[in-house]
Amino acid sequence: MKAELSLVKLALCGPGDVGKEIAIAQEVVTEWNLQHGETSGFWIKHQHWSTDSHPDLSDRPQGIINRQVIDDSDLIVAIFWSRFGTPTGISSSGTEEEIRRGMKLQRPVMVYFSDLEPIPATADRQQMERLWTFRQELLERGLCSRFASRDQFRRDFSRHLALKLNDFQKAAAPHEKEKAQNIVQTISGDGNFQAGRDLIFKQPPKIKNVIARPAGGVSPSELRQIKAWIEELAEGETGVSRQRAFSKWGAIFLNTFDLDKREELLSEQMVKVEAWFKQQRAIQTRGQKTKAPDVWRKKRIAAIKAAMGNMGLPEEIYYPQLSVRLKMKKSFTSLKDLTKTDLDRVYTMVLRDARGA
Repeated sequence: MKAELSLVKLALCGPGDVGKEIAIAQEVVTEWNLQHGETSGFWIKHQHWSTDSHPDLSDRPQGIINRQVIDDSDLIVAIFWSRFGTPTGISSSGTEEEIRRGMKLQRPVMVYFSDLEPIPATADRQQMERLWTFRQELLERGLCSRFASRDQFRRDFSRHLALKLNDFQKAAAPHEKEKAQNIVQTISGDGNFQAGRDLIFKQPPKIKNVIARPAGGVSPSELRQIKAWIEELAEGETGVSRQRAFSKWGAIFLNTFDLDKREELLSEQMVKVEAWFKQQRAIQTRGQKTKAPDVWRKKRIAAIKAAMGNMGLPEEIYYPQLSVRLKMKKSFTSLKDLTKTDLDRVYTMVLRDARGA
């Protein structure tokens, strides 16, 4: 029997300078369909005005795109970098109008802001100012995502898409539960071969082993934090696959704290675990500075950008200030132009500013 699939239409929006990110998002959607589409019961169709709209003279251009693409979508994904877009007659840009229309129609809207370096030399200052104002408005209204590399965007969008599809599955669950309640079944068998009316199970039910939490043991949120720390250390490994790096650091963690399972850790030990993580990250970062300078530089830049985003400081204002405060010979416009020494100095000062903000 063929599985019945529900179609989820996902609209991709963004000014002309995010073409590569749009293509990455389309690849992520295609990969999700291949891996999870049939098993999840959902199939995602990505839509973009360049491929999913057709000629029509009944309205202004953006109005036609709204009707043909946005209004028919179940999920809207918008991406910005250095451009805000072209005015539509109603909004300051087409992407802005698509976001606001999606919100008005109560569609889920996921917005991503690129912090890629360097900003194109052709970037329009007025465009960037309008983008920054809109960015601050959205950050105050809800949760947006920022990325410092296209690899990070691919990873983040893959994870966010999976989480959002979980919401669609939960929304469909009550209907499935209602159907299930009408089924009455009697099970019989010897444990290895079971039959229930016209359904046959050739394998015994799977037994799920649950590790009991010891008194004072770590909470689920603390376990998630430990996993995040191990993942960060694994991301810093070079020359090995991510899975192998994660296994390596997971084993190091267990050996360090003399555990068989993470669940055996006591909550009061989290302070020591955090200190261990910071120490290992510092050692790893120092090693990367010499052995893998590109990885080290990307991490430094990503951390600086994240801190600036949290403080709400635009680079065109903050970079000149940092140049003066650090007594640099000349001002800089891109973090990629800095030497290792200056990038370290900027990193230290930005994080100090972020802690005091």
